[in-house]
Amino acid sequence: MSLSRTRTPKLVSGVYRIISEASHSTIRVHQHGKPILLSYRYELLGVFEQWELTAQEKGGFIIRSMGLTLGQVGIENGVMIINGGNPVVFEVEPIGDGLYTVKAPGDAGEYWNISQPPTRQVPEVHVKLLNGPSADGEFEATQLWRFERLDDEEDSSVF
Repeated sequence: MSLSRTRTPKLVSGVYRIISEASHSTIRVHQHGKPILLSYRYELLGVFEQWELTAQEKGGFIIRSMGLTLGQVGIENGVMIINGGNPVVFEVEPIGDGLYTVKAPGDAGEYWNISQPPTRQVPEVHVKLLNGPSADGEFEATQLWRFERLDDEEDSSVF
C-alpha cells in the first residue's frame, strides 16, 4: 500500500479504539482465552472494543482489554488472545497518515494482520501475526491500524 504519508504522532499511554484500515471495524474480545477479532456485525460494544495501552520504560506497550479483568493481550500459536495475566510488550510504530503497525516482540519481524476483512460469509476474522513489510518495504492494508483516543489526553505518559 503505497501512500504519500503525512506525519503520524507516536502513541502515548491511554485508552483507544483500534481500527483495521482494511475493514474499518474495531478489534474486540468477549472472554479470556479467546482470539481478538474483527466482526462484520456492527455493534456498539463499549468496553469490549476499548483497549488500554501502557507505555513501558524500555519501549513498546502492554495492551489490555478494558472489558476484562486481567485482559492483557498475548500470543498463542500466532493468534492474538486475551491470556489472563501474561502480557506481551508490542511495538506500535507510526508509519504516516494516522496509521500504525503493531509488531510482536522478537527478531522475526511479525506484525498484527488479518487474513481478510470480515464479510457476511466470514463474519469474524482473528488478528494473527504475519511477516512484514513486503519486499518493496510497504505494508498491506490488512497490517495497518488506526488508534482512536478515547480518554483524557492530559494524563498521558511517554517514555
